[in-house]
Amino acid sequence: MLITPSLLHVKTRTGRDRQEDAARLVGGTAPASWRVEGIRADLVLSRLEVPVLRLGPEVTEWNCIRADHTRMAEAGEWADLLESLRFADEERSMASGGRRVAALISEGLRGALLAALDRQDWGAARTELARFDAVLAMHPENHAAAHLLAQAHVDFGAALGLAAGQGRLSRDLSAESAAHYAEAEDLLLSFDPIELMSPLLAGTRYLLVRGIEDGAGLCRDWFEDWCDLDPLDAAVHATHAIDMLPDWFGSLQGFEKEARRAAGMTQGATGKAAYAIFHIAAQERLGDFLPNLDVELFFAALGDYQDATGCQHRANVAADLLTRMVHDYRAAGPDAVWQLTKARAALSDVLWNRVKEIHLDCWTHGADGLAFALAEVFGPALARGARIVRWGEGLGSRIPRA
Repeated sequence: MLITPSLLHVKTRTGRDRQEDAARLVGGTAPASWRVEGIRADLVLSRLEVPVLRLGPEVTEWNCIRADHTRMAEAGEWADLLESLRFADEERSMASGGRRVAALISEGLRGALLAALDRQDWGAARTELARFDAVLAMHPENHAAAHLLAQAHVDFGAALGLAAGQGRLSRDLSAESAAHYAEAEDLLLSFDPIELMSPLLAGTRYLLVRGIEDGAGLCRDWFEDWCDLDPLDAAVHATHAIDMLPDWFGSLQGFEKEARRAAGMTQGATGKAAYAIFHIAAQERLGDFLPNLDVELFFAALGDYQDATGCQHRANVAADLLTRMVHDYRAAGPDAVWQLTKARAALSDVLWNRVKEIHLDCWTHGADGLAFALAEVFGPALARGARIVRWGEGLGSRIPRA
């Protein structure tokens, strides 16, 4: 049984040798507004003496899980694969960084299908779909096999819907998209997520809401079911958050209400983290935070979001988000002074008490964003010649002795 990968060497210790794992920290590629005032970005980066990675070990682990199971699927090892998927689902197994192992395995098994859909190779995609149909025929009582086929239909339906929106043979593509959603819905009638206590099936069922007629009426109930089965999974909240945006089934006021409701539903498991997850998902989709964001609640929720895993991936995600907020509030001028003060304090807390190593894949503006953050928090010390080092549970400044 293969549940998690035996990773090749992933360094987790600190030291200057960790710089070899990352691209050279060279700034200057971001817009002028990201330039550090009073000190050159390259000088700030040269003072950084903490581990730096191109790709964090959490993301490396996720990629390895997907790749390992893709290879097993290509080899036809379906009995072992279905058992691995079922076990990971039932145990709510969590990989580093909070990702569910079952979801990663499923993504790996559907890798060839997703690649075909991405390039709109419908023939190759149908071949992959037929493979999952055959797997379920060989294992008709296995809910993991049912998930794979239903999820494949949902993937296909979503891809066709996207292609229809691009204006090519839109009527035919829309009809075929609806047929795939209907196939998935019919299949899941025989494999009820609640009866089987399966978050994986609950997630697949939830994704039907964008392709069936009564999706708007069902999405909140199916979100609750999914959340009840796995309240620790951030993907549950992130997925539902997108559907609560005005482009789908929600509104600005409705989104904020739903974000607070989600935080209340999982308060006992993850504190206010769901509120942060909702707004992070919206920001990723829209490119900016919603205007009715409760800044103080968001910063508190962002702390709970990090506490849920204690991992460096989420610490870097939070640091990047806060850096971008500081940048934007600074650019907004006098009207955002209060928000700027709060954001800078939150950024300082994350760098001082949570970030122990830098994962460049988490930083939207790369080395420029990192230099901006370090200058915001450690600017006075850097001006006195300080170096940025590991200090306690986070980062600190140290002025070399003469």
